Amino acid sequence: MHTTTHPRKRTALVNQERLDDYAVASEEHELGVHALAVPLCDMQGRTVAAMNVVTLPQRLLPEILRRDLLPLLLDAARELRSLL
Repeated sequence: MHTTTHPRKRTALVNQERLDDYAVASEEHELGVHALAVPLCDMQGRTVAAMNVVTLPQRLLPEILRRDLLPLLLDAARELRSLL
């Protein structure tokens, strides 16, 4: 696995993901798995859940997840906001 375990590096990574409003995990929690996640926020802006896409590295590279699927996930998250 390629999990970031150094405390400072992990903190920096999480902070960047907060700024980006999404996270990509490339074989970080499981070998052979790429994942893209976006937060689902309620009307007060609190994160209450997340929505993600999981795929095999052979099917979609992280760059393709960002380019093709991230806009779709962000749009879906915005649409769900009023329901949370």
